Amino acid sequence: MKKAIIILLIMVASTGFSMDAEQMKEAALKACETQLESVPENMREQSKKVCTCNVKKTDYEAVLAAQETGNMEEIQADAIKNAQECAEEVM
Repeated sequence: MKKAIIILLIMVASTGFSMDAEQMKEAALKACETQLESVPENMREQSKKVCTCNVKKTDYEAVLAAQETGNMEEIQADAIKNAQECAEEVM
């Protein structure tokens, strides 16, 4: 799940078209729903909570700023930190 969120943020941040922070958040929430299809039924609720938590904790304005400056390392570090915090909160 952590990797999926990180990959999603990198993909959204590096796309050629421009999205605002709210659109990025909506795309991430849709990605959470899509990812659940590949999660075993008995783990879907927990996975959804972790993914939604990650979306809520992500600063999409910072993602946009990093996209402009090319500082993706900071976004990756934030994504990992958020994923760890969310996993601890949900578990």
